[in-house]
Order: sequence, then structure tokens, then C-alpha cells
Amino acid sequence: MTDPTTYQPHPYIGGRAAALRALAAWRSGTGGAPRTLLVTGSGGSGRSRLVTGFLMLCDPEYRKRIDTAGLDPATVPPDGLPAPRVFDATGLTADQLLWLVADELTPDAARTEDVHRLLAAPREEPAAVVVAGSDRAGVLRALDEPARVAAEVLLPLAAAPGVRLLADVPRAQARWLAERLPTADLLVVDLDAQPWADPAGLRLQAELTLTDPAAAAQLAGTADGPLTVRLAAWSARAVPDGGVPLPRTIGDALDLHAERCGTDELTLRRLLTPLALAGPGEPLPLDLWAALASAVAGRDLGPALAAGQHLLMPFFDLVGDDERPAVRIAHPAVAEELRERIGSTAREAQRRIATALAAGVPGDGPGRWAQARPYVREQLAGHALEGGLLPDLLADPGFLLHAGQVGLRAAVEHLAAGGGELPPIARTWLRLAPLFTRHEAGPGLRAGLLDHACHQDGLPAPDLGTDLPWRTLWARPLAGVTAVTAATAPDGTPLLAAFVPDGGPVLHTFDARTGDPVPLDPEQLVRPSDEQRAACPVRLGVGGDYLRIWPREEGPAIAAFLSAGPLGGADVTPDGVLLLADATGVAALRPALPADA
Repeated sequence: MTDPTTYQPHPYIGGRAAALRALAAWRSGTGGAPRTLLVTGSGGSGRSRLVTGFLMLCDPEYRKRIDTAGLDPATVPPDGLPAPRVFDATGLTADQLLWLVADELTPDAARTEDVHRLLAAPREEPAAVVVAGSDRAGVLRALDEPARVAAEVLLPLAAAPGVRLLADVPRAQARWLAERLPTADLLVVDLDAQPWADPAGLRLQAELTLTDPAAAAQLAGTADGPLTVRLAAWSARAVPDGGVPLPRTIGDALDLHAERCGTDELTLRRLLTPLALAGPGEPLPLDLWAALASAVAGRDLGPALAAGQHLLMPFFDLVGDDERPAVRIAHPAVAEELRERIGSTAREAQRRIATALAAGVPGDGPGRWAQARPYVREQLAGHALEGGLLPDLLADPGFLLHAGQVGLRAAVEHLAAGGGELPPIARTWLRLAPLFTRHEAGPGLRAGLLDHACHQDGLPAPDLGTDLPWRTLWARPLAGVTAVTAATAPDGTPLLAAFVPDGGPVLHTFDARTGDPVPLDPEQLVRPSDEQRAACPVRLGVGGDYLRIWPREEGPAIAAFLSAGPLGGADVTPDGVLLLADATGVAALRPALPADA
């Protein structure tokens, strides 16, 4: 029998044998193995690294690169099993993650209720599912998206009889789930607690990163986890003449390193604050770093940043490429430590960051937002929400049009749920937000739909600073329309004729040019002739909740119209005015033909 002390450590993890044995037993699904396994621990405890290293052993192709014969057999999943389905929650809302899972496990589901019903059904072969990075879920840090992921995604998966779930979760969510799941089906692996804590692995990590065995042993005995060891080792490399720092926590690692570099810890923390306050997992463009750090500090930190290579080295990663270099905090737990120390001043820091970002957008008027850099379009809503500036931005139609729609929707919904007052155009935009995010509509289509919705809501036509795919001539409320047709009154007035079933089809007619009601007997309507329709400059392709506008001759579609619900009907007048009905009412739109551009 092989001596257990001769087993090689996992080449990527370097320890955590007890935890790996539990994960391997979960994957085998034999004996008393739990159906749900939650990996948790404090920030920087190595949750993500453990799950990543385990998945290397689960993937048949990657496994070939590892000498599994030298590993403890109990830490290696059985050979021949397919790789589990892996879903990364990083940067996703709970809704997005749920539908990502649904596409794989319940492809026939059309609604959230369908997903839950189909998950609850038994399966011939249990599906092994891994959800990673739930602590990094969400597009805005102000929202507690990890809690929503636990409630709306992980709990249904853990309760599904045909699913074996492995999830990497923060400790608060692990406790919440443990209170709601059968004890017999659940194992919580807390990497900070026995028997899962791994002091031997921590010492091995220190020995591999430091040349002095005595210093490594002392560091491993002091540090509270792998990330603290890593930061101390990087600090020793950045300032090699200062010995090995012995931090106990991540906060200690920051403060001790600043001291070793001859800088006060407040300067280091202020330099890192823009990275800590960026969106979850979102890198900050390198050329914005100095301006935002200076805005937070209230003084010019450009020289400190330029001279701070050794000071900052352990705490950020350079990402992006040569053309678009960007920086990201070295680990989410470092960002969490920085945010905790900022405390009550975080709102003011976010206000200054949002103000600096908005001021950096070139040009004037609503159209300037089209020139905003991607980071500003995607992240300004989050900074402004936390800094108390979002309502002012929401009054700008151009910002509503060009901001990243998923993040903006999350921010506006959060503001509204908290009782925040929304400008009228923002309320109209929020009505359309599910449509924009679900269909990933581009700025041109969003502009047309927002302009149209403002007409429906009785608002002035907004200046969106861009060309529109159509011009909404008018919109009138009318519920229950089931058919729309173009027609002409006896005096030649072009009409929109709408039919509403109300104990029999009831006709409603409107002047197609103005939307004014034109009372008529149905027998007085004159429908366009075949020759008139053939001469129309456009033709329609109509679906259940959308339509496309095509030129009469061959060519690409001119525009598309999306509806949040089924269309009640659509037609086009001989001179090319689009007539349509949706759940809100009836309207007339004049498409922008290529010759009009």
C-alpha cells in the first residue's frame, strides 16, 4: 500500500487534499456522497482556485496533462465520467444565470415557472452541475446579486432530484442555503474551518513563493489564508531588501506594504479605490486611473501613481491589450477590504468618480453619449447610483439611449424600488428596458422605440441626438385591437381602421396623418387596390411581436419594430406610412427610407 505522505500535491492547488476528497466523492455520486456540495470560506480563502483545480481533474482532455497516478486516488474523480456542466455567474444577474442554466437543462422552458417545474421533474441520469463565481455575480455592486443567485438559481438546482450541484458561494449564502436544504443531501466545505482548513498547504504555498524556509514557515503561521500569503510574497518581491512582511490579514498586507515602500497607507488605498469601486470584475482603462484616483482624493495623485510601480504591484493586474490597456484589482477580497475601510465615505467617492467620468465625455447635447468610451457607457450608471447622481443622468435622453442597458436597467429598478423619483422619460424607458435587454437591441432601434413610447405616454418627442429608423406621427390608446388595415374615407382622407371584438367586431377609424378620430360606417371604407399596394415604397414582414420593414425592391430590411407583447395588427398605406396596434394602442409611423437619409 502506498504511503499517503508520498502523494504529490495537486499541481494547481498545491494542497486541500481533504476538500478534494469531498469533491471527488460528490462527483462519483456513490455511497453516502452528498447531492449538493457548497464550497465556502472567507474572501481569499481559495474557493475559486479549489473549484478550478477540481474541474481540471473532471475534464477528460485537461486530465491528460496531469500525472493523476501520483495523486491521492481519493482526490481524483472516477475516470470515464463526462465533465460536469459548468456555469460561471461572474458579471451575470440571477435572471441571466437562470436562463443560461435553463438553456442546458430545461431547453423547452418558456417562462421561469417552466424552468422550476422541469427542474423538479426526475431525470434518468442525474446532471452534474457546477456554478462558479456566485460571489462575483451581478452588474452592479450596490445590488446583493449573490443573495439572489442563491435564492433564484442555487436553491432550485439543489432541490431538483435530477441534479447534483457543486457551487462556490460566500459564507452568508452557504448558511442561507443550509437552512433550507435537507442535511442528508448537503455538505458544506468551509475552507477556513476544520477539517477543510489546510495549514500544511499554506506552508507549502509560502515555501514555493519564498526562498527562506524559516520566513516561509513564519508567514504561513501568521497569515489567515492563501491570499494573504500571496500578497506578502509579492510584497517581498517588490521590495526585496525589506525582508518578508508578516501580515495576518489582507488589510495588514496593504498597510505593511505601504510602510515598506515609504508611503502612508492612505495614499496606497486612495490609489486603489477606483479599482475597488469599479463594477464587479470590470477592468478600469489604464488612462482613467490617475484622474479617478485624484478625484477620490481631492488632490493630484498622478505623480504618486506614476512613481508607484513597486507600491502598487502586488495589488493589481494589467489586463487588456497594447491598444487598450486596463487594470483590475488583484483579487475581489482586496477590493472588499478597501471598500470596508472606506466605509461611510464610499458615497462621496462614488459621486466624485461619477462626476469625473461624465465630465470626460466629449461634446455637447444628447448625441455626445455615443462618443463615450465603453467603460463610461457600461459603468457610469453604477457609480452614479451609489453616488446619488443617477436621477440627474436619467433626465438625459442620450444617456438612456447609449448607456449599457443591462446595468442601467438594474440601477434604475433599484432606484425605483427604493422610492427614488424617476424623470418622466426614465419611466418610459424603464417600460421598454426588458425589451431592450432581452433582444439586445442596438442604439438605432432603441432610439426609434423610445421616441415611439414617448408619443404613447404623452411626452414631448425627446432629442436623442441620432437619426431615427422612423418618425412616429401619432399614437392613441385603444385596448384589444385584433386587426388593423389601411383604408380611405369617401372624401379621400387616408385612414387607420382598427377592429376590436366587443360582442362583435367594432370599428375604430383614425386619420392616418393626424390620429384624429373619423367616425365612419364600415361600408364607407375603401381599401387600397392591388395596384396601390404594389406601388407602395415599402413592404412588411410581420411576426407575433415584431415586424420588419423592407424596401419594395430587393434589399436589406430598412428597420424592425419590437413589441413587449403580441401585435394586434399592422398594415401600410399606399404612400408608405406604417399603421400598427400593440397592447398600448394604435399608432402611425413613417419609416425613414434610404432616400430620406
